Amino acid sequence: MHKYETVLVFQADLEEVALNALVESVETLINSVGELTKIDRWGKRKLAYPIRKQFEGYYVYMTFDGEPSEIANIKRTLGYNEQILRYIIVRLD
Repeated sequence: MHKYETVLVFQADLEEVALNALVESVETLINSVGELTKIDRWGKRKLAYPIRKQFEGYYVYMTFDGEPSEIANIKRTLGYNEQILRYIIVRLD
């Protein structure tokens, strides 16, 4: 297993209940293929440039342990969700 970190940018106009449910679904997704080790909610921040006509995003940082073969599945699932503006997954050395 390798260590990974991910930063997700959610739509800022989501209600807190919907946002919490969305973050929990990402946690469940990661825990289904690996082990979530840290989650840090950075909160609402201004975007450097508009993404899908959004000027703010809600940032969440996560670190997890997982198999390299499962990263493509995580990326595919995150890409299908329209409430996630951007995400990046990086392997830590």
